[in-house]
Amino acid sequence: MTDPRPDEPGRRAEAPTDAVEEPTTAPPVGEPATPPEEEPEASDASPQAPPSTEVDALRTALEEAAGLRDEYLDALLRTRAEFDNYRKRTARERLEALDRGAEQLAGRLLGVLDSFRFALDSAEQSDDDRLAKGVQMVHDELVGVLRAAGLEEIDALGQAFDPEVHEAMLQEESPEPVDEPVVVDVLRPGYRFKDRVVRPATVKVAR
Repeated sequence: MTDPRPDEPGRRAEAPTDAVEEPTTAPPVGEPATPPEEEPEASDASPQAPPSTEVDALRTALEEAAGLRDEYLDALLRTRAEFDNYRKRTARERLEALDRGAEQLAGRLLGVLDSFRFALDSAEQSDDDRLAKGVQMVHDELVGVLRAAGLEEIDALGQAFDPEVHEAMLQEESPEPVDEPVVVDVLRPGYRFKDRVVRPATVKVAR
Protein backbone atom coordinates (compact mmCIF):
# COMPACT_ATOMS: atom_id res chain seq x y z
CA MET A 1 0.00 0.00 0.00
CA THR A 2 1.49 3.27 -1.17
CA ASP A 3 1.04 6.38 0.90
CA PRO A 4 0.15 9.55 -0.90
CA ARG A 5 3.00 11.84 -1.19
CA PRO A 6 2.74 15.47 -0.50
CA ASP A 7 2.86 17.77 -3.49
CA GLU A 8 6.29 18.45 -4.52
CA PRO A 9 7.31 21.98 -5.23
CA GLY A 10 7.11 22.83 -8.98
CA ARG A 11 4.71 20.02 -9.82
CA ARG A 12 1.57 21.10 -11.60
CA ALA A 13 -1.83 19.96 -10.52
CA GLU A 14 -3.53 17.82 -13.14
CA ALA A 15 -6.51 19.48 -14.82
CA PRO A 16 -9.82 17.69 -14.56
CA THR A 17 -10.60 15.68 -17.64
CA ASP A 18 -14.22 16.77 -17.90
CA ALA A 19 -14.87 20.23 -19.58
CA VAL A 20 -17.20 22.59 -17.78
CA GLU A 21 -20.29 23.37 -19.80
CA GLU A 22 -21.19 27.05 -20.18
CA PRO A 23 -24.63 27.88 -18.97
CA THR A 24 -27.10 28.82 -21.71
CA THR A 25 -29.14 31.95 -21.30
CA ALA A 26 -32.81 31.14 -21.37
CA PRO A 27 -35.44 33.72 -22.11
CA PRO A 28 -37.18 35.17 -19.10
CA VAL A 29 -40.20 33.42 -17.92
CA GLY A 30 -43.36 34.72 -19.54
CA GLU A 31 -41.70 36.31 -22.69
CA PRO A 32 -42.01 34.48 -25.99
CA ALA A 33 -38.88 33.48 -27.80
CA THR A 34 -37.88 35.85 -30.68
CA PRO A 35 -37.98 33.96 -33.93
CA PRO A 36 -34.93 34.31 -36.21
CA GLU A 37 -35.15 37.02 -38.84
CA GLU A 38 -35.96 35.71 -42.29
CA GLU A 39 -34.13 37.11 -45.30
CA PRO A 40 -36.43 38.60 -47.99
CA GLU A 41 -36.83 36.32 -50.93
CA ALA A 42 -35.78 37.62 -54.34
CA SER A 43 -38.73 38.57 -56.43
CA ASP A 44 -38.98 36.81 -59.76
CA ALA A 45 -41.57 39.23 -61.15
CA SER A 46 -40.41 41.40 -64.13
CA PRO A 47 -40.70 45.23 -63.94
CA GLN A 48 -43.97 46.60 -65.04
CA ALA A 49 -44.16 47.88 -68.67
CA PRO A 50 -44.82 51.61 -69.11
CA PRO A 51 -48.40 52.54 -69.83
CA SER A 52 -49.53 52.49 -73.45
CA THR A 53 -49.98 56.29 -73.47
CA GLU A 54 -46.29 56.82 -72.75
CA VAL A 55 -45.35 54.36 -75.52
CA ASP A 56 -47.58 56.18 -77.96
CA ALA A 57 -46.07 59.52 -76.96
CA LEU A 58 -42.53 58.19 -77.45
CA ARG A 59 -43.45 56.71 -80.82
CA THR A 60 -44.99 60.00 -81.93
CA ALA A 61 -41.93 61.97 -80.82
CA LEU A 62 -39.67 59.54 -82.67
CA GLU A 63 -41.71 59.87 -85.86
CA GLU A 64 -41.59 63.66 -85.60
CA ALA A 65 -37.82 63.58 -85.09
CA ALA A 66 -37.42 61.30 -88.14
CA GLY A 67 -39.56 63.66 -90.21
CA LEU A 68 -37.46 66.67 -89.17
CA ARG A 69 -34.30 64.74 -89.98
CA ASP A 70 -35.54 63.95 -93.49
CA GLU A 71 -36.64 67.54 -93.97
CA TYR A 72 -33.27 68.97 -92.91
CA LEU A 73 -31.41 66.41 -95.04
CA ASP A 74 -33.49 67.27 -98.09
CA ALA A 75 -32.87 70.99 -97.52
CA LEU A 76 -29.13 70.33 -97.19
CA LEU A 77 -29.02 68.34 -100.43
CA ARG A 78 -30.98 71.01 -102.30
CA THR A 79 -28.70 73.74 -100.96
CA ARG A 80 -25.62 71.79 -102.01
CA ALA A 81 -27.04 71.21 -105.50
CA GLU A 82 -27.91 74.90 -105.86
CA PHE A 83 -24.39 75.88 -104.77
CA ASP A 84 -22.83 73.48 -107.29
CA ASN A 85 -25.02 74.93 -110.06
CA TYR A 86 -24.08 78.45 -108.97
CA ARG A 87 -20.38 77.59 -108.99
CA LYS A 88 -20.59 76.04 -112.47
CA ARG A 89 -22.66 78.95 -113.79
CA THR A 90 -20.25 81.58 -112.46
CA ALA A 91 -17.26 79.67 -113.88
CA ARG A 92 -18.98 79.47 -117.28
CA GLU A 93 -19.91 83.14 -117.20
CA ARG A 94 -16.35 84.08 -116.27
CA LEU A 95 -14.96 82.10 -119.22
CA GLU A 96 -17.52 83.65 -121.56
CA ALA A 97 -16.59 87.13 -120.35
CA LEU A 98 -12.91 86.38 -120.96
CA ASP A 99 -13.72 85.08 -124.44
CA ARG A 100 -15.76 88.18 -125.25
CA GLY A 101 -12.91 90.42 -124.14
CA ALA A 102 -10.39 88.44 -126.18
CA GLU A 103 -12.72 88.51 -129.18
CA GLN A 104 -13.08 92.28 -128.98
CA LEU A 105 -9.32 92.71 -128.71
CA ALA A 106 -8.71 90.39 -131.65
CA GLY A 107 -11.28 92.32 -133.71
CA ARG A 108 -9.44 95.58 -133.02
CA LEU A 109 -6.13 94.02 -134.01
CA LEU A 110 -7.44 92.89 -137.41
CA GLY A 111 -6.74 96.35 -138.84
CA VAL A 112 -3.16 96.09 -137.57
CA LEU A 113 -2.88 92.67 -139.17
CA ASP A 114 -4.13 94.07 -142.50
CA SER A 115 -1.56 96.86 -142.33
CA PHE A 116 1.17 94.30 -141.76
CA ARG A 117 0.01 92.41 -144.87
CA PHE A 118 0.26 95.58 -147.00
CA ALA A 119 3.67 96.34 -145.50
CA LEU A 120 4.79 92.78 -146.20
CA ASP A 121 3.67 93.01 -149.84
CA SER A 122 5.51 96.29 -150.29
CA ALA A 123 8.65 94.94 -148.60
CA GLU A 124 8.68 91.88 -150.84
CA GLN A 125 8.53 94.10 -153.95
CA SER A 126 11.49 96.16 -152.77
CA ASP A 127 15.14 95.25 -153.11
CA ASP A 128 15.74 95.30 -149.34
CA ASP A 129 15.65 91.67 -148.30
CA ARG A 130 16.39 92.49 -144.67
CA LEU A 131 13.35 94.75 -144.49
CA ALA A 132 11.12 92.09 -146.05
CA LYS A 133 12.45 89.49 -143.66
CA GLY A 134 11.90 91.76 -140.63
CA VAL A 135 8.32 92.59 -141.58
CA GLN A 136 7.64 88.92 -142.23
CA MET A 137 8.93 87.95 -138.76
CA VAL A 138 6.77 90.57 -137.00
CA HIS A 139 3.74 89.56 -139.04
CA ASP A 140 4.20 85.87 -138.25
CA GLU A 141 4.65 86.60 -134.54
CA LEU A 142 1.44 88.64 -134.41
CA VAL A 143 -0.47 85.95 -136.28
CA GLY A 144 0.86 83.30 -133.88
CA VAL A 145 -0.26 85.25 -130.81
CA LEU A 146 -3.74 85.82 -132.23
CA ARG A 147 -4.05 82.18 -133.31
CA ALA A 148 -3.07 81.01 -129.80
CA ALA A 149 -5.83 83.24 -128.38
CA GLY A 150 -8.42 81.55 -130.64
CA LEU A 151 -8.38 83.59 -133.85
CA GLU A 152 -8.25 81.72 -137.16
CA GLU A 153 -8.45 82.76 -140.78
CA ILE A 154 -11.52 81.72 -142.74
CA ASP A 155 -10.73 79.45 -145.66
CA ALA A 156 -12.24 81.11 -148.71
CA LEU A 157 -10.25 80.68 -151.93
CA GLY A 158 -11.71 77.93 -154.12
CA GLN A 159 -14.60 77.31 -151.71
CA ALA A 160 -18.29 77.50 -152.50
CA PHE A 161 -19.70 80.88 -151.63
CA ASP A 162 -21.17 80.87 -148.11
CA PRO A 163 -22.96 84.08 -147.07
CA GLU A 164 -22.35 83.19 -143.42
CA VAL A 165 -18.59 83.62 -143.75
CA HIS A 166 -18.11 85.31 -147.15
CA GLU A 167 -18.99 88.78 -148.39
CA ALA A 168 -19.10 89.06 -152.19
CA MET A 169 -17.81 92.39 -153.47
CA LEU A 170 -17.10 91.40 -157.11
CA GLN A 171 -18.39 88.73 -159.42
CA GLU A 172 -17.56 87.46 -162.88
CA GLU A 173 -18.78 84.90 -165.34
CA SER A 174 -17.20 81.50 -164.92
CA PRO A 175 -15.55 80.08 -168.04
CA GLU A 176 -17.12 76.75 -167.16
CA PRO A 177 -20.68 76.17 -165.97
CA VAL A 178 -20.93 75.83 -162.17
CA ASP A 179 -23.79 74.73 -159.94
CA GLU A 180 -23.14 77.46 -157.36
CA PRO A 181 -20.92 80.54 -157.07
CA VAL A 182 -17.27 79.83 -156.26
CA VAL A 183 -14.75 82.14 -154.62
CA VAL A 184 -12.01 82.91 -157.12
CA ASP A 185 -10.18 85.69 -155.25
CA VAL A 186 -9.88 86.96 -151.66
CA LEU A 187 -9.86 90.75 -151.45
CA ARG A 188 -9.63 90.85 -147.67
CA PRO A 189 -9.23 87.80 -145.44
CA GLY A 190 -11.93 86.98 -142.93
CA TYR A 191 -11.50 85.63 -139.43
CA ARG A 192 -13.44 83.70 -136.82
CA PHE A 193 -12.81 83.57 -133.11
CA LYS A 194 -13.63 80.20 -131.55
CA ASP A 195 -16.28 79.36 -134.16
CA ARG A 196 -17.77 82.88 -134.07
CA VAL A 197 -17.28 85.00 -137.18
CA VAL A 198 -15.46 88.20 -136.29
CA ARG A 199 -15.19 89.46 -139.85
CA PRO A 200 -16.40 87.77 -143.04
CA ALA A 201 -13.97 87.37 -145.89
CA THR A 202 -14.37 89.89 -148.70
CA VAL A 203 -14.23 87.86 -151.90
CA LYS A 204 -14.72 87.78 -155.67
CA VAL A 205 -16.98 85.04 -156.97
CA ALA A 206 -17.52 83.39 -160.31
CA ARG A 207 -20.97 82.34 -161.42
